[in-house]
Amino acid sequence: MKTTKNETQSENSSILIWKLAIGGSTLSWEIAKLCGSFHPYLAPLSVIISLRSTMDKTVRLSIKWVIGTIIGIFVTVLIASHMTVIAWNLGLLILLGCFAAKYLNLDKKVIHQVALTILFVFVFEHQTKHYAIDRMRDTLIGVLVTGIIQLIWFRLILRSTRKIPESE
Repeated sequence: MKTTKNETQSENSSILIWKLAIGGSTLSWEIAKLCGSFHPYLAPLSVIISLRSTMDKTVRLSIKWVIGTIIGIFVTVLIASHMTVIAWNLGLLILLGCFAAKYLNLDKKVIHQVALTILFVFVFEHQTKHYAIDRMRDTLIGVLVTGIIQLIWFRLILRSTRKIPESE
């Protein structure tokens, strides 16, 4: 029996949904909570954004996600503690952070992550002093869980297609 393109796409979508549910909703959230996060939803956010169809794409996007998060947190924590939360200050922080990423020759995905991180850290760090640390820790947890899920998944695929002995 021949498999159609729609059946393959449906199977791939189902696999993606399982990975997102297991990695995003369950593992990364629980690990973030165990690590003391006050914002455990940030770990599944990293899983949902960084999970891609291949290990290579997942790793590349995860690295960009982490770099953008680091730059965004650095700029915001360094400067924003002396600023009030108003639109002009937000715009100034995003301008500085995104130009820093551009100056470092980082791509648009990193620039977008810098802007997102600045937005959330600037607003939430004024409400709770845990957000910046939670954002960094939970981002790392999310991308590590994503990598582990991808590694396990691709290992299972290799084992089933190449008949790799279980002893490896």
